[in-house]
Amino acid sequence: MANIVTITKVNQGPANVILHVYIASDGAAGELVDEVLIDPVSIGLAANSRFAIEDIKYNFMGFGARIEFDTGLVDDKMIWVLGENNSHADFKDINGLYDRSELDGTGKVQLTTSGFTSAGDQGSMVICIRTTGVL
Repeated sequence: MANIVTITKVNQGPANVILHVYIASDGAAGELVDEVLIDPVSIGLAANSRFAIEDIKYNFMGFGARIEFDTGLVDDKMIWVLGENNSHADFKDINGLYDRSELDGTGKVQLTTSGFTSAGDQGSMVICIRTTGVL
């Protein structure tokens, strides 16, 4: 068996995307590491497009995670830590958490879990993302 990662595009406009993400541990496969939640190319944008995360609502049971942008280098740009339980982070008042990766970044939004090892570990997220243009 394998961990479950279900990503549903709830809405997409010319400058924004809303995703619902459901994850569940199988108790054997271990942590999710750099799991791609969204790639600019997968939604029809240019490969050098960038995102800003405007809002995250999440509920995690039994684990925590971090959300980050793929820089294309060894070290990703850590963006936000998502602790266990139910929470909400709204970044609209600061114009979003934007991708600060340089020219070699991929623009992908990734998730890495911590403590995602028991069969009962599961969680859901709703992520509101804005496109910020191309490099």
